[in-house]
Amino acid sequence: MKRGKRNHPQKKKHSNKPRPAPIEPLTEVQRQAKAAQEFEKAVINLIEAEHMALWGKAPNACVHSAYYAMYHCAAAAILASGGVGRRLDVPQSHEHVIQHYGRLVEGQPDDLGETGRMLSRARTDRMVADYDLIHGATIGDARGTTADARKFLQANAGR
Repeated sequence: MKRGKRNHPQKKKHSNKPRPAPIEPLTEVQRQAKAAQEFEKAVINLIEAEHMALWGKAPNACVHSAYYAMYHCAAAAILASGGVGRRLDVPQSHEHVIQHYGRLVEGQPDDLGETGRMLSRARTDRMVADYDLIHGATIGDARGTTADARKFLQANAGR
């Protein structure tokens, strides 16, 4: 066999991937409509949490609903303030929603300034309620988180 070039079949070239479409930011009308929908979800979750807190027999589900009441309210506040990122929307992860909401209310007077910490605590409570196999939430936890959710929505209602 000769040294040098070997006869290998020619490699197939891959076609280039098409570029994704440019990101279009939400319009003000779209953001306001989405904010209203998020706040409506928040109210529904709060009502469910309050009913479960009164019933007293489903503390984990109560904490879950109370957290989601706050989460959806925070998403509505972020949208109402102009959104974030290139899309001017709500962040994809819960952690980023908590961070952006915390920045939004930082230094605000009265209960509004405290709502960032309320949301963070409620997320921790929800993680325990949803995923902790040993402890879970107590009815006291559920009632406390639900009361925080009520304050949270009331503080954000005027936005």
